[in-house]
Amino acid sequence: MLSFGILLLVLLAVAQTAAASYDWHTGNTSIWLCAAAYCETNTYQTRTFKGYSSGFVVTHVLDYPDKDVQGYIGYLPSQNSIFVVYRGSTSIQDWVNNLDVVTTAYDKCDGCLVHKGFYGAEQTVIADVISNVKSLKAKFPSYTVVVTGHSLGAAMATLTTLDFIDAGISPLRMFHFGSPRVGNTAFANFASAKIGDRNRNTHHKDMVPHVPMHERFTHISGEWYEDDAGLHACSGYEDPNCAYQWNLTNIDDHMNYLGLYVGCDAVSHN
Repeated sequence: MLSFGILLLVLLAVAQTAAASYDWHTGNTSIWLCAAAYCETNTYQTRTFKGYSSGFVVTHVLDYPDKDVQGYIGYLPSQNSIFVVYRGSTSIQDWVNNLDVVTTAYDKCDGCLVHKGFYGAEQTVIADVISNVKSLKAKFPSYTVVVTGHSLGAAMATLTTLDFIDAGISPLRMFHFGSPRVGNTAFANFASAKIGDRNRNTHHKDMVPHVPMHERFTHISGEWYEDDAGLHACSGYEDPNCAYQWNLTNIDDHMNYLGLYVGCDAVSHN
């Protein structure tokens, strides 16, 4: 029988191996781009991207204030990638407090329901997004498309990735951070099976992954859980050893991912 010390070393080795399999390069680039999305929308196309996002070129701005949808589309030559970046709500605490639980049918799969507000917002912009991404793919046919977002933007990223698959856009990856639950269990099953390269990042006691309530909504799989010990690969949809273990949550953990504060100032200075 293994001693406690040996068992601990084995568990640490497994955790380190799992974290090593995470694509840190794309993950870090994605979170830097998400942070930049919190800058003013009229600065997106003139800003100098820094850090992991250095060299990024914005080609299209998304700004739909009536639907609380902001973000941008562009490309990063150093990674041979096109990115679609969705911003979260500018008042996250108020957004969480006022979040309703109204669902609507998602006609891509039987029995699927999704959050009506998230889906309505995504459907408002998706034709514009697909058109612009296809234009970039025509220019850069070998580039991978990465869909990313933080908070509300992460929910948008999930729905957009599914629409990209139906639109024939590939290769395709999804990296998002602090996502709320998007739909019911039938939807979670469908999306998890449909989106091959999915990376749903959660951070410690982040409050947003706990809404809307689990009684009616279920997360997709593909969770990477971050705490003080590092990054951990999770299993299933609501792994009790990952974000789902916490009852007391906070907003601070929502605003910090992969060592970066998710805000404009954090990515605007050298």
